Amino acid sequence: MRSTTLPGQYEKLNILIVRVTCFCWLPVKLLGWRMFTTSRLFPTAPVFEFTGHFPPAIHIALFSLSILFLLALLIAPKNKIFLTGLLLAELLSCLLDQNRIQPWDYLYMFTLFIFIVNAGNQKLATIAFAFILASTYFYSGLGKLNEGFLQTIWSKMILHLFLRIPTKTTQQGLLFYAGLCAGFFELTAGLGLLFIRTRKISAGLLILMHLFILIFLGPFGLRYNRIVWPWNIAMILYLYLIFLKSEKTDLPFIYLLSGRNVLVLICWGILPALNMAGYWDNYLSSAMYSGKLPQMLICVKDTSKCPGLRRFYRPDYRHLCNGCNTIDLGYWALSETNVAPYPEIRVYKKIQHQLEIQYPAAGLSFNYLVEGKNRK
Repeated sequence: MRSTTLPGQYEKLNILIVRVTCFCWLPVKLLGWRMFTTSRLFPTAPVFEFTGHFPPAIHIALFSLSILFLLALLIAPKNKIFLTGLLLAELLSCLLDQNRIQPWDYLYMFTLFIFIVNAGNQKLATIAFAFILASTYFYSGLGKLNEGFLQTIWSKMILHLFLRIPTKTTQQGLLFYAGLCAGFFELTAGLGLLFIRTRKISAGLLILMHLFILIFLGPFGLRYNRIVWPWNIAMILYLYLIFLKSEKTDLPFIYLLSGRNVLVLICWGILPALNMAGYWDNYLSSAMYSGKLPQMLICVKDTSKCPGLRRFYRPDYRHLCNGCNTIDLGYWALSETNVAPYPEIRVYKKIQHQLEIQYPAAGLSFNYLVEGKNRK
């Protein structure tokens, strides 16, 4: 059966997508403004060494430009100059600090890209965007099929902290391994978005998943990581607009095999698969809340030499600091900037280097935890 979606409807749909993107991106930028500037103690991790020497005014200028372009696109969502300006401002900002490359920022930047390169073909823009959504859920679900997700996200956060189930009970066989269903559910629903017969039910189930996440992490749940709340709202609106609002939306994904949209196919369809072997970054593979992200713990021997860091000390639960004060890098980033650090060892090494220069007499030592194992 042929699609009932008219060409003009794709343009209206894409205008709504751009406005939803900007509307949900704005609060994220404002909540995480410290991460997008240098008004913080948390070190930057520039992509290139020379970009680490840019003055604070450049960071502030790029942040201000992104806010202005977001506001402008709410009014004129088809304006290619505004779309391009916002994309360039975000790309340059991320070059100055890799910690700004968050999963939602990566998705939003690609959203800008597809609407820029497909300005003359609104249907193709919708197809590329729908593929990004399907890829996000597929690889996010795939990334949850590991022991780390069962231990930290499923058992500790969902069952114990949220549902108040005793720790001993959460570790019992059937209940513990039931957490794998979450990963299978998400990846299956992501695949379902690719096929017209399963598209609608998959979108509906994924909307329910996002509603659960908002309850789980939101004001009535753990009240944790509020920077992701607007992103979950955006994903709900995307799913509704593309897969539920229109009865039949023609989305032949084979069109992604030609033209500039090949980049979407490569970055969202192929490269994330390499993450399973450690050859592609976690956040570029939709691996958020996967339980397998590397962590960094900082041991502080002489606290008098870095008094500004005192508010970030945490108990040494892992017993890696031999009685010294401990700073969990993730806790530091979230508590100061509302944004998590970019979870890659190379980024942590850059942060380590800056801390060693800034606090040479504090006796800092660093521990890297990769899939629960300590790596010096």
